[in-house]
Amino acid sequence: MTVPLRDTLRELGERMPPARLPEDPWRRGRRQRRRSRVVAAVVVALLCAAVAVLPGVHLEPQPSGGDPAVPAGIELPYFFQATVGMAPPGPATVLFGGYSWGLSSDPYPFEEEGGKLAVVGRNGAYRMLRYPDDKLRAGQDVRLSPDGNLVAQSMLTGGPPGWLVVTDLRTGRSRGYGDGPPACCFEVAAWRPDSGAVLVLHGDNNDYDPATDRPRAQYILVDLASGALVPVDDVFPRDPVASAWVAAFAPDGHGFVATRPSAGGTELRGYDAAGRRLWTRDLGDRRLAGSGAYTPDSSAVALLTIDGCTNTKECDHDRLAARRWRVSYVDAATGADREGPALPTVTGPAVRALGWHGDTLVVVQYELEAEVLLEPDDTGWSETRHVRVLALRPDGTVSVVLDPPGDVSSIDIAQDLLRDGRFGGPVPAPAALPARWSVIAQVGSLALCVMSPVLLIAALVIRLVRRRTARP
Repeated sequence: MTVPLRDTLRELGERMPPARLPEDPWRRGRRQRRRSRVVAAVVVALLCAAVAVLPGVHLEPQPSGGDPAVPAGIELPYFFQATVGMAPPGPATVLFGGYSWGLSSDPYPFEEEGGKLAVVGRNGAYRMLRYPDDKLRAGQDVRLSPDGNLVAQSMLTGGPPGWLVVTDLRTGRSRGYGDGPPACCFEVAAWRPDSGAVLVLHGDNNDYDPATDRPRAQYILVDLASGALVPVDDVFPRDPVASAWVAAFAPDGHGFVATRPSAGGTELRGYDAAGRRLWTRDLGDRRLAGSGAYTPDSSAVALLTIDGCTNTKECDHDRLAARRWRVSYVDAATGADREGPALPTVTGPAVRALGWHGDTLVVVQYELEAEVLLEPDDTGWSETRHVRVLALRPDGTVSVVLDPPGDVSSIDIAQDLLRDGRFGGPVPAPAALPARWSVIAQVGSLALCVMSPVLLIAALVIRLVRRRTARP
């Protein structure tokens, strides 16, 4: 470097203003290092929390693996779980309802009126069906088709008009049958075994039978492909608390049976496939076992006999819980009593047959709430605390097919899986995504409301700091 250049640089340096340094640069440096350590610690803590929590939060459905089967267990869905219409789960194994956040009204501030039932797809996906009524029960008010592809119900939030609504779980689309709005007293009675028709019990609370003071009703066979509505037999006063045991179809599709109240208790009528009556039988206190009552060869129909308190007006909680249910049979062709597989009795307030695998009958066993109404519905939403699925075998053994979480109070299972004996499948875990759009929008709005003042304060603090550091 030449002498003139060095002198010039020295003169320029002397003209420059002195560097602005804090009063104690060493203390400020220590504070910056402490802040960096705190930020690093927070980041590490958040990462540790994520590592601990995220393995339990599945973002994708857990594949069941292998052939479809009734899962050995189920889990409770998230309250923000996507609906069937948003992301169809495909054919289902199980349909269930209950009392948890995921199965009842949404928690604050995400409330949406009405109730929910959960569908478990054969791919492990959990999806929700939403209803204006929060007391609908899986396997009674809402029924899963034998092949697991469809769900029949009397109403659906955002669904089409009609007093029967059928939802396709493969596409998420729903179709309405029947004119007018959903019926207040409508019941899905049973599915035809090919999943092509539904037998419904259609009533009207404005049409009462003067002799019994009960609403009148009539069975109607609904063909899903053509939309044809075929009335079955005559109108009768319906039993408002017998929806668990109203009707059943023969597995061969050649006929069905349906019940109605009688002077002595319950009357059972047999019909051919077109709905023409073939025979009538008074059952007394016995009941049709349920929608899965027909034996696999369609030759006999299972009935249930109660050992214990039968008059619900006189039964208290303990007497209802102590009931014992025995299986007997009538001939499917004549209605006459006949022999059948000797099965063990089941204790509980109610039992409902889902279907058969060989000579094994699969049933739902009900458990009571701690308190019940004065005249309880044996399988009512308010009276039922929990359900589980049992297999009754002729050798006298009873095994648990599915014992869901304690908050599950109603359940239905695809009959084709029962018929083929496909039990004990993997337990699918609900995936956090996809979530309902309404919940995502509300979470986004809530996050924006919370973060906006924080971001505003941070911006003001940064501006003040910059002003102070800019002073000479």
